[in-house]
Amino acid sequence: MRKALVILILSLTFSPLLLSTSDAGGSYIILRANVNPLYIAGESVFIQAFVLVFQGGKPTDMGATLDIKISEVGGNYTAHHTREIHGGRKITINLPALDEGHYAIDIQAKQGSMKSQLLRFEFGVSKAPVPYRVYFNHDGSMVHFRSGRLNETGNFDEKYGFTLKIWYSQYGSDAVPVKTLTNVTHADIRIPDSIRRSLGVVYVDVIDIYGWKNSDTMDLQSFSFTGMPATYAFGYQHMEPWASRTWPKIGIALFIIIFLLVLVALIGKYGGREVQ
Repeated sequence: MRKALVILILSLTFSPLLLSTSDAGGSYIILRANVNPLYIAGESVFIQAFVLVFQGGKPTDMGATLDIKISEVGGNYTAHHTREIHGGRKITINLPALDEGHYAIDIQAKQGSMKSQLLRFEFGVSKAPVPYRVYFNHDGSMVHFRSGRLNETGNFDEKYGFTLKIWYSQYGSDAVPVKTLTNVTHADIRIPDSIRRSLGVVYVDVIDIYGWKNSDTMDLQSFSFTGMPATYAFGYQHMEPWASRTWPKIGIALFIIIFLLVLVALIGKYGGREVQ
């Protein structure tokens, strides 16, 4: 009897501890976050975050609180923000704008006594990209570039020069440099006839004085600060979907030509006769 009583007391004493340990092992927070490596000074610093809260080993739709700390690397600036986030859905969080500099951001999710892993990212903040225009003419023989930054007299501002890099690639091969121009505010560049006849592809990268590359086509919301270069494919007729349509188009053209020739011949033969 005494032995049974000891066993009962021990069971009642350790049961809550065992249950708590089991629950703690099956309850946790998974945190994911995306932070751009580069942001624009004076504009909102946006990040993407996703949390998934597990209870008893099962995923739930419970939300959590994000603790976000931003500090300047090697500087004195610090800022702390909290945001409520729904579980199981990625969201975009807009934070206050920052000055130009080098920063670090620490992100952690909390739900009750649970905490997620601590995520840390470093990023830079740069001045806004300089606007510009770059385009090919209709046959790809010329590349035209114009800076969008003008001075007080309405001329191109020489203090905001660009670097232009022109590349050439044959289909299936790596691109090779053709020409590099530095400190450019406007230019009309002729593409060599040899490149045009080779039916390859020409690319033009535009880099401003702040390091932004092809900023005219970049998409910061998609975490892409390097845009696509301006491109002209000289052999596009031999690429899909045009390639598979070449022979059908030729066949249709030949049919029309033959039909017109037959029609002209019939008109010539019977056009002068009167109908009886």
